[in-house]
Amino acid sequence: MPNEFAPEGQIFVCMACGKVSKDRFGTTEGNGGVSVAWDVSCMLHARLIDEDKLVFGDYRRVVEIKE
Repeated sequence: MPNEFAPEGQIFVCMACGKVSKDRFGTTEGNGGVSVAWDVSCMLHARLIDEDKLVFGDYRRVVEIKE
């Protein structure tokens, strides 16, 4: 399975733990690229979500997705 990169304005969110990444494999680095400890489980549970719908808690983890 090839890596996927989020389009502008969207980000991958792990629906199990709330971590985020700009790509499905969690390889992006830098400003807002990937949460610490993004792993294979996150890759499998990731969904593309509009960034403006996300509410972040501690450690840049998503705690809510607005409708």
